[in-house]
Amino acid sequence: MSEIKLQVALDFVELSRALDVAAKAVAGGADYIEAGTPLIKSEGLDAVRRLREMFPDHTIIADMKTMDAGRIEAEVAAKAGANVMTVCGTASESTI
Repeated sequence: MSEIKLQVALDFVELSRALDVAAKAVAGGADYIEAGTPLIKSEGLDAVRRLREMFPDHTIIADMKTMDAGRIEAEVAAKAGANVMTVCGTASESTI
């Protein structure tokens, strides 16, 4: 049986609140930290950068819900510190 992992989604619009919840979630055992779509839309990829700074050993997910320009969006998410980014299920094969 595989090990269970816990992911916390930071679906906030204020970075300070998201960072506070992330710190509490990690202290409580969270493995994956997701910069939610509302957070990225309100704070930009700086939210991902801050999460990476605070939690260098955790998996950071950028919930970008990409529909096109997948390569470019993956590059900027990775450069900001994300290990993973999301793509919409209906995105084209070339985006994925």
